[in-house]
Amino acid sequence: MWCDLLVDDKTADEFTAYMKKFTDLYIVLSRSVKNHTTNPHPRILDLGCGPGLLSIEILKQIPDATVIGMDPLIKMLMLAKENTDTSGVPIFEPVLGVSEKIPLKDNSIDTIVSRFSLPYWKEPLDSFLEMNRVLKPNGKIIFEALNRNFPKWKLFGIKVGMLLNHAGRDVTKYHVDAYALAHTQEEVEMLFNKSGFAILEKEGKKSEWKFIIVAEKK
Repeated sequence: MWCDLLVDDKTADEFTAYMKKFTDLYIVLSRSVKNHTTNPHPRILDLGCGPGLLSIEILKQIPDATVIGMDPLIKMLMLAKENTDTSGVPIFEPVLGVSEKIPLKDNSIDTIVSRFSLPYWKEPLDSFLEMNRVLKPNGKIIFEALNRNFPKWKLFGIKVGMLLNHAGRDVTKYHVDAYALAHTQEEVEMLFNKSGFAILEKEGKKSEWKFIIVAEKK
């Protein structure tokens, strides 16, 4: 996970404070993770975990899980550890790393979840191949991505809304700029197909701001 959009410590703090207002987004995605995770005591990789807000909700849904939160930013991992400790959730393991070279063993993960981290991946196909490597056979990926086909005039509306909701200029810019490096749903489906996954579910219309793909390691 890499690109010029990576944030400084101040923006990371502001981003965390802003996103804590939207717990429902993380709860919905955590339920999807639970629905696609059947192994007892699963090991779940939150790839691009940021401040750990999704990891918290996953551990609430699956208390017997171990969630490995991976991010390329030390500051984000510090925030994630702080947030998970404060929430009193079970096992959370912060790991510093990039998606192109995941520092985990082959076939060691039951489920991977990634939320909006794709724009920051330098070599997306390498990252998808890495996800395949670390997943156990028939392991699942719940992949939520920004949609490059989202109309620009609607994106401007999001920008205005974030500013009115006191997101701050840096956080707003960070979010809006990510769309410049976002992918279409068709491009993400191609990445899954090229890296040895079978697509199980798709959610989201072509003009919506995001989409979700659930895939399984063949």
